[in-house]
Amino acid sequence: MKNTKLHISAFLILVSATASLFIAGCEKDDEGTQQEQITKVVVHLTSANGTLFNEEFEAEDSDGDGVWNTIPSLDIPANTVFNVHIHVYDGADEIDDEIGAESNDHLFTYTVTGANLVVSDLNPDSNGAPLGIDSKWTTAAASAGTVQIKLHHEPTDKNAADPGGEVDFEVTFPVVVQ
Repeated sequence: MKNTKLHISAFLILVSATASLFIAGCEKDDEGTQQEQITKVVVHLTSANGTLFNEEFEAEDSDGDGVWNTIPSLDIPANTVFNVHIHVYDGADEIDDEIGAESNDHLFTYTVTGANLVVSDLNPDSNGAPLGIDSKWTTAAASAGTVQIKLHHEPTDKNAADPGGEVDFEVTFPVVVQ
């Protein structure tokens, strides 16, 4: 009888430990929402000034590990204003609506290096703070450089140079303004 109780106790301990490991293995933030595994980021630029520029540039990370398999060059016209939307994918699913629904918990940041490109007018979250899934990009004279796009999850200060929080993705596109 003692031996049976010992086996049952050992079994229950093993089941509890396994369940704890399984539950801990799911990445969730403090509010219990599942973290995404970003596999594709698409930069969609449309000219705002009447020209016919309407292009999408797709970066792919096939397994969502943060190592981008393909990153195209953003070859865009000089002296042009663009309306820009960032499409974000978790596997085959576009999650823009989810990001919008959780806009207070997300922030897109843009860092331009070398190119004559200014990113402005980030669309707001539901509290009026920046979100940035939509923005305006303005090019000047021909140049080359990069634009780094990051999606911050639960930033601690959306108006700071370093907004904090976790980075859901970070991708740096080459930019050629021509």
